[in-house]
Formats: sequence, C-alpha cells, structure tokens
Amino acid sequence: MSIQKVTGISQERRERAFREALTYPQFIGNAQVNVDRLQDNYDHYVLSEQELAYFAGLAEPVHVLVLAHDWCGDVVANLPLFAKIEQVTGKLKLHILLRDPDNQDIAAAYLQEDGKNHIPTYVFFDEAGEELGVFIERPDVITARIRDWKDEFWEQHPQWQGRDLALAELDEDVRKAFLAYLKEQRPKERNQEQTAIIEFLRTILN
Repeated sequence: MSIQKVTGISQERRERAFREALTYPQFIGNAQVNVDRLQDNYDHYVLSEQELAYFAGLAEPVHVLVLAHDWCGDVVANLPLFAKIEQVTGKLKLHILLRDPDNQDIAAAYLQEDGKNHIPTYVFFDEAGEELGVFIERPDVITARIRDWKDEFWEQHPQWQGRDLALAELDEDVRKAFLAYLKEQRPKERNQEQTAIIEFLRTILN
C-alpha cells in the first residue's frame, strides 16, 4: 500500500467528487460482479469493543473518497469493512467513485511505486477538507500472504506452466484456477486485514 507520488486534488475537485459519489448501498445496488461476496464480507466484519470505543472517541466524522470497482478482489475484501465502520459508528463517511475516464485525474494523483494507480484507493479528509492520508489496495501483511498463496498454488499444480508470468499472461484455465484459489484463501485473513486497516486508521486520525 506504499505510494510513490501524491499530488492531491483541489478543494473544488474534492467537492465535485463528493457530489457525484455513490453511497455504499448505491455502490452495492449498481454492482454486477461479486455482490454475494461483498455482502458476505460485510456480514462477517465485526468490530470489537475496543475498536468501537476508539471510533466513538473521535471528535468528528472522517470523509473517505474511494475509487473502486466491484470486480476488484481487494475492493471485495476491504471496502465492506469501511462500510461496516461507517454504518456501526457513523465516524466514516464514504464517497465512492468508479475509476472510469471521468475520474482518472483523481486516480493519477495517487500513484503506487510502479507509477500506476490501483484500486481501491481511499483518501481521507477531515471536516475542514484537509487531507489526512491515503490507503491503497490492501495492507502489506495481506500482500505478503498473497505471495505465499501464489507459491502454494504453484506447488499444488506442478504440471501447469506460467509460474513466473503475469496474471494476464496465464492460460485462461490456469488463471481462473489461480483466482479461484485466492478467493478461497482471502476470507481466512479477514481478522488480520481488519486489524491492519484499523491500525492504519489510528495512525492518520490520531
């Protein structure tokens, strides 16, 4: 989730983004892929008493500008957590935009180390509009686990070719099998993902 370059967006662009954004229920209502998985993750995220107390102690809500698509595995995994925090505590206000051509200027303002923009991108603002921080894709601990799962997948399928290829370069059957394997593994790390994301929120909101 490290960021190479952050240029930020203007107040005018932020305000327009908020006006045009979807709420989480609207995002789910428009989703065409992974609706069941989004709902399942939302249902399984439960905030601890300590986490609830932390958010209750925040003086004011935090606005979160989100770039997302429902086909993205990382969106499916962690956007429901942000939505659960919003619904249960009222201390996050989600403003969700699709990373379509109209919003590429926002995406270009928050680049990863590879010089590209990735989703989900979460940009946090206080009530006065000051940018507090940015969270992109997933916690580092989950990125490490994905590397482990990739190794496990190829060890289980030594007959297949393409271990060192990019996902898009794999044969279709292999790619589908690999993605299915990741979908099986990711929910097992919900608690770890939740803990890491809330720890990040503490670093930018305290």
